Amino acid sequence: MTVTAAPSNIFRVVVAAGGTGGHIFPAVAVVEQIEHLTNGNCSAVFMGSSDRMETVLIPRLGYPFVPMPIQGFRGLALSTLTLPLKVFKSIRIARDTIRAHRPHAVICTGAYVSYPVGIAAVREKVPLIVLESNLNPGKSNSRLASKASAMVLAFEESVNFYPANLTSRLHVLGNPVRSQIDTQREATNARLEFGLQPEKPTVLIFGGSLGAHTINMAVERSLPEIASRPWQVIWQTGKGFSTATQVPDNVKMVPFLEDMGRAYAAADLVFSRSGATTVAELGIVGKPAILCPLPSASTNEQQHNASVVAQNGGALVIEDATLRESLLPAIDNLMNDSSKRSSMSLSMKKMGKPNAARDAARLVLQVGGWLGGLQ
Repeated sequence: MTVTAAPSNIFRVVVAAGGTGGHIFPAVAVVEQIEHLTNGNCSAVFMGSSDRMETVLIPRLGYPFVPMPIQGFRGLALSTLTLPLKVFKSIRIARDTIRAHRPHAVICTGAYVSYPVGIAAVREKVPLIVLESNLNPGKSNSRLASKASAMVLAFEESVNFYPANLTSRLHVLGNPVRSQIDTQREATNARLEFGLQPEKPTVLIFGGSLGAHTINMAVERSLPEIASRPWQVIWQTGKGFSTATQVPDNVKMVPFLEDMGRAYAAADLVFSRSGATTVAELGIVGKPAILCPLPSASTNEQQHNASVVAQNGGALVIEDATLRESLLPAIDNLMNDSSKRSSMSLSMKKMGKPNAARDAARLVLQVGGWLGGLQ
């Protein structure tokens, strides 16, 4: 699409975010807070790949979107041979977009779409702010860190992954979360809305918006035993999953969870992967968790995320390879120990940073030299 500059009294920003919701939604959360802080005097242009979810999601949210041909490294494939050319073209597109929009700042959230936009920002001498949602930096963010005016980190421990000369640019603000989670919702009402018993202890099991195959297989295998447990389950499976095993009355099986706030409110314990957004949300709601990191994560970021939460006392960690045997015993142990769950809940709450999006937005405005009045 054609991009033009907004009026001079508007804070302008170019955002690189794509590939997964874990990169897109933190960026959207920050932009929404910038819009709020500037009383709507903000103009944002998003950039991403030409064939991933951002091509539909970003326009649906009402933001201009500029696609790039950039793609991730796919091993010994024919597309890999053309990757350098696609990177070069993507940098050129990003520079053209920056020149047209004349942003005060550029935000990059990681993954391969961030690299060409970050490089373009540096070459066009526009302040670059990098958001790193995981404990350890991804490949693109590692390369951009030394060029950034500021890095927004999710964990205090993340500082250890960067050289000492970057310390002044590192800001531990948390992972921006877009969804407005009502931490005051009543558990009993939330359970009733799921069609569950209002006073019965509840476990929330999910594997992300697309589900998680090994988690689903482990839950399916355990259904006959779960039927006799004194607790009930909300089980989010992802699209297209069906089970040949009879689902007992104390299990509510759903493909999607459109209202995560309601699901968290209903739960006494959460069993999930350890993606950055999930970990951030758990900190906001203060829910004890059993985390099962995705083993195929590119820089083992889910393992790192889970480990730091466990070290802080907010979660237990089990490995994907042992999930079939360990899922039910791990849940039983915690559901039979309310004191342990309470202690974990307090630890998880201490890690939560509910104002991360607002604080990151303020940092972007500061780095971008915004002189307008803030709300």
